[in-house]
Amino acid sequence: MRCRFPFVLLTATMNRKHGANHKRTEMLEEPPRVEEPTTDSVIETDKLLPLHTDDVSSEEQTPMPPSQAKKIGTALFYAVSSLGVIFANKIVLSTYSFPSVQTLALLQFTSTTIALKLASLLGFVNLMPISLKGIRSILPLSTCYLLNILTGLSATQNLSLPMMVLLRRASILMTMLLEKWMLGSDPSKTVQISVGLMLGGALVAALGDLSFNLFGYIVIFFNDVFTALNGVILKRTAEEYRKSKMTVLYLNSMLSAIGVSCIILMKPGEVERVQNFPLWTESGFVVYLVFASMMGSVLNLAIFLCTSTNSALTTTVVGCLKNVLTSYIGMFVGGDYVFSWLNFLGINISIAGSLVYARATFRG
Repeated sequence: MRCRFPFVLLTATMNRKHGANHKRTEMLEEPPRVEEPTTDSVIETDKLLPLHTDDVSSEEQTPMPPSQAKKIGTALFYAVSSLGVIFANKIVLSTYSFPSVQTLALLQFTSTTIALKLASLLGFVNLMPISLKGIRSILPLSTCYLLNILTGLSATQNLSLPMMVLLRRASILMTMLLEKWMLGSDPSKTVQISVGLMLGGALVAALGDLSFNLFGYIVIFFNDVFTALNGVILKRTAEEYRKSKMTVLYLNSMLSAIGVSCIILMKPGEVERVQNFPLWTESGFVVYLVFASMMGSVLNLAIFLCTSTNSALTTTVVGCLKNVLTSYIGMFVGGDYVFSWLNFLGINISIAGSLVYARATFRG
């Protein structure tokens, strides 16, 4: 008995070591189990992956330059829209003698605001959320835009269409100087000569103006200033803040509508003059008023697209080109144009300058 106990103890110890080594061998030889990914895990993994193609911010994207066809298309759209609204405005303000340019401007601003809001609700355009920062950034443009529209309507009311469009030629020179100062643009010699030709023709036509109206001349001068400022500030706003084009137009029209409403309420007797206007029951006046209001919203969109796609100077010159038709047809609209050969000569000189400039601009 004394001899068998150490042997049994040694045997048990060796068996325990052999079992441990066998288990260790099985653990080393057993391949690790790989769990199959579930659908949920794949989805969660995909959510964690950065989607660089879809989530790139607008600042990191390099916008494609507009094509020549798009530039010409937006310019033509602006020209046709402007022709429609300018004749409608002239008929409302001169033929029917509607007394309030502020009320007409309010209708045009309101129609633009409503049209853009409806288009946003229907999914045709995307309007960014309105913020106090956005309103502050767009306020200078809205102020200039409001003054531009009011002075333009007042000039339409107090001047014949041929003289109004000729005296607006000064806005081209102002726009050229402002773009050079604020945007760093440098027009070619051909452009400068053509602009000088347009201004020379306007001067000759003004010397032959037999229906001189001092107030109309003063108003059109300030309209030239605000036209040039509006175009350049609009171009600079679109480039600096990279806002949605439709959002800028929406804020611009909404703030202008608020501003002109304040002017109407503060101007003595303005509301009474509109209420007591005797032609509210005249169907022809109502049709032209509605048309002028609706075309105002279309023109606002056309001006914005043309300026953003081309340049403020191009928008101004396209406006002068469509005034070629306005000058000739306007001699028979409104009944306030007095013909003279000197005036007619100035009109044609200015038109020639407009055609030369338009060709130089689009070729460049």
